[in-house]
Amino acid sequence: MRSTIRRAEREARRAGKPRVRPLQAIGTVAAVGALIAGVAFPAYAAIQSDTEAVTIHDVAAGEAQSLVVASEVESPELTGSSYAATTPEEIAKAEAERAAAERAKEQAEAAKAAAAAAAKAQSSSASVASAPSVASAAAPVFNGSFGSPLPGGSYYISRSVGGAHQGTDMVSPAGTPIYAVASGSVVTAGYSGAYGNLVTFVGNVNGSSVEVRNAHMSSIAVSPGQTVSAGQIIGYVGTTGRSTANHLHIEVRINGGLVDPVNVLPI
Repeated sequence: MRSTIRRAEREARRAGKPRVRPLQAIGTVAAVGALIAGVAFPAYAAIQSDTEAVTIHDVAAGEAQSLVVASEVESPELTGSSYAATTPEEIAKAEAERAAAERAKEQAEAAKAAAAAAAKAQSSSASVASAPSVASAAAPVFNGSFGSPLPGGSYYISRSVGGAHQGTDMVSPAGTPIYAVASGSVVTAGYSGAYGNLVTFVGNVNGSSVEVRNAHMSSIAVSPGQTVSAGQIIGYVGTTGRSTANHLHIEVRINGGLVDPVNVLPI
């Protein structure tokens, strides 16, 4: 009786519960697992491909700072001229040295200017003292045809006609009067290049045409077109034009031909 009752109870319990089939349950679990694998694994793989492993060394390298030093950079050399005084004593000493240098420079320039002025004054005094005045100058000497161009005893001859030199150089103090060696008419009276202040006149001596050039004068006493007489003052000795000393350069041409003044003038 009891066994019958227990059997009936077991059958009643079985009838109230759903019946589970083993094969169906296994299939359901497999489907769920495949679904999870299909979604989770690709997501994990994508995360792993985008994010690389970062080490401590990588972090240190990213945060590190670098210093580049150019090999051609040179430090400037400190010289005396670039040094600047910084202390009051150094500044005062530098100012004193600069002031002393300026005073020395000014004194040297003043002494140089004074020496030049003294030399110029001495030269002018010597020239004026050595040059004979018109009143005291000796009268020109005549030889019957020509007269002397300078007072006797006031000159010496340094050279005469030869080569490219076409006249006679008569060295004499500045300001010595120059006489016309013959009568004639003034053609040139003014500055003329290498001749400096030049007086040229033409005349007639013993039936011959004569041209006389007087060069390097300090000043001129006649004018172009003026008639002059033998022995008349036409200018004064100087060193104008191409000249290195006070002298008279005189040229004589007779009938167009150059002659040596030493041979025709009483000098």
